[in-house]
Amino acid sequence: MILVVLFLQITFVFGISGFHREHQCERSDENLKSVIEKIIEEIMGKSSCIVFVTDSTYRTLVDIAHVQGSLFLSKYEIILRDNEQFSRPRKRIKKILIDSKMIGCNAYVILIANGFLTSEFLLYTESERLINTRGLFLLLYDYRLFQPNLHHIWNRIINVVFVRQYDTYKHRSGGKVYNEKIDLNTVYFPAIRKIFTATKYIDTWYRGKLRHDINHFIEKTTNLQKKSLRIAVFEHIPAVTVKSRAYYDKRPSERTEALGIEFELIQIISKAMNFKPKYYMPPNITSEKWGVKSDNQTYTGLISEAVEGRAAFYLGDLHYTLRHLNYFDLTIPYNTECLTFLTPESLTENSWKLLILPFKLYTWIAIIFTLLFGSVAFYFLSLSYKKHIIFYNNKMCTQTKSTKKNIKGLYLFTEIQNSILYTYSMLFQVSLPKLPNPWAVRVFIAWWWIYSILVAVAYRASMTAALANPVTRVTIDTLAQLAKSSIGVGGWNEDSKDFFLISSDLNSQEIGGKFQFVKNEEEAIEKVVNGSFCYYENSYLLRHARVKRQIIKEQEKENKTTENLWLKHNLHIMEECAIKMPIAIGMEKNSPLKPRVDALVRHAIETGLVEKWLSDVMEWSKITEIRQETKSEKALVNLHKLQGAFIAIATGYMLAFVVLIGEILYWKHIVLKDPKFDKYHLDAFYNISVNPKI
Repeated sequence: MILVVLFLQITFVFGISGFHREHQCERSDENLKSVIEKIIEEIMGKSSCIVFVTDSTYRTLVDIAHVQGSLFLSKYEIILRDNEQFSRPRKRIKKILIDSKMIGCNAYVILIANGFLTSEFLLYTESERLINTRGLFLLLYDYRLFQPNLHHIWNRIINVVFVRQYDTYKHRSGGKVYNEKIDLNTVYFPAIRKIFTATKYIDTWYRGKLRHDINHFIEKTTNLQKKSLRIAVFEHIPAVTVKSRAYYDKRPSERTEALGIEFELIQIISKAMNFKPKYYMPPNITSEKWGVKSDNQTYTGLISEAVEGRAAFYLGDLHYTLRHLNYFDLTIPYNTECLTFLTPESLTENSWKLLILPFKLYTWIAIIFTLLFGSVAFYFLSLSYKKHIIFYNNKMCTQTKSTKKNIKGLYLFTEIQNSILYTYSMLFQVSLPKLPNPWAVRVFIAWWWIYSILVAVAYRASMTAALANPVTRVTIDTLAQLAKSSIGVGGWNEDSKDFFLISSDLNSQEIGGKFQFVKNEEEAIEKVVNGSFCYYENSYLLRHARVKRQIIKEQEKENKTTENLWLKHNLHIMEECAIKMPIAIGMEKNSPLKPRVDALVRHAIETGLVEKWLSDVMEWSKITEIRQETKSEKALVNLHKLQGAFIAIATGYMLAFVVLIGEILYWKHIVLKDPKFDKYHLDAFYNISVNPKI
């Protein structure tokens, strides 16, 4: 009997305890439901579209239809399986996320009992950019969400509220009273990383209401409260100059050096958003630059820093391309750069052609034709005068003293060889031995002198100009000229080769086919100086490099330390741009700072600061170029330019020597061996005319 009574008492006690526990669970679900509905109401005031992600446990927890103001709310719902795999996600899940993002959904309510499944979902959607990380998030608190591998997530998803439940018991006289409390937490920004990511308390749900009932999605990017943000730097003109190194740790109040557009922008952004920039240069950044993805799935350069999430900003003149958008968040473009080639200048050193330089080809043809025509004209004119006038006088037997006087000097042109020699001598302003008396010949000679004077003056003036003017330069200024050239081309950017290869322009495709990758910029420019390479970069950097090289060249000339300096080529920047490339500042992928930074960059552009900073960066190059222009070649004739004259006299000596040898050989082997030759009667041998007057 005693055992039966004891059994009934135990059964009654456990029954009451079980009923109490079940009742408390129901109360817990009701409280959780009330809290979530309260936060959803707050979210609906800021967004008209919500994506619900739930599992089998919490699928029916919230009935959105009963939430106040949900009538005009767009809703997407994703139900995850307990064994959901995101290495090969379901197409339906991916489609819902893509569609929701396309229409501008920026609110996510994620109610999943398994914290590990929640973390896998966040990692997948964030890496694939399937969710708007700058939107509003509501999640259930789970310690597995704050593991070290998710730390970067909470630097990108910052507008988040975690619902955290506590189960506590208070001891009172004679028993235990269940007392439930629900806290609302969020994350710090930048996220505080210890062993686990730290969270921040914002509110409590207690006895059916929120204790503070404030705005739980506070804007965290307006004022960062002097927190430090890491900034990776790759020095590249005009984004960041070498002078900026002195200001990494100290920011003097007065400075005159140009630090670069992006460096100046970060200075302004840091002041406006109230954070401390912590600059650093990644290891081997000068050789790796932006970086590439290697065959073993590792990264280098700035891309490696972005993939690892080591910095909030990345400075380095980043091109606004799809490849970079895979690794960075890029601000709005602050500048557009002309990407072109640094090419060697070929000098047309033709001073050895000094005698023919004054006139062009067709001018020389006209002059030579005139010379031939003039000498023949003198010959036929004199011959006609001699035959017709003298023959007529002789026939009429009226040859008088005055007639003989009129035909004096005509013998100069009655023989073709003499006519040619005397005609050409007048061209060189050599006076005739005797001026012919016939007026027809005299008039022709007068106009021939006028012609000779005009030609001689033009020749002298043109030769003076050829001696005084700088040497003509042959440059490559278009892609078509570059494609036809046998000179190699290349650059350090991997995207550049692909850009040329996929272009619809045949010249660009040909350039892409011979495009080479170069890591060392100094070696590439040295190859350009040697005339065997064309270097691809933005026009600002190429202009800077050209000026530096010109200074080095002038120093070498002054010191005379370089042999074969004349083999070096001047540098020329191709006039045609391969592409006008937008340039932007790099940020951490899915960075919550982007909207605020974009607004500040846009304001700097509109106020003209970017243009001013660009002018500061290029000021040194401009001033140096102006100074070099004042020291440029003057109208001076040196021995190098007179080499044509020496070539002419050398050619004359050589021809004279050849003619002399020929005459000696002719005298010895032909004249002396002739049986009619008699040194005592040379007049008979040569049959010299005794009357050469006419």
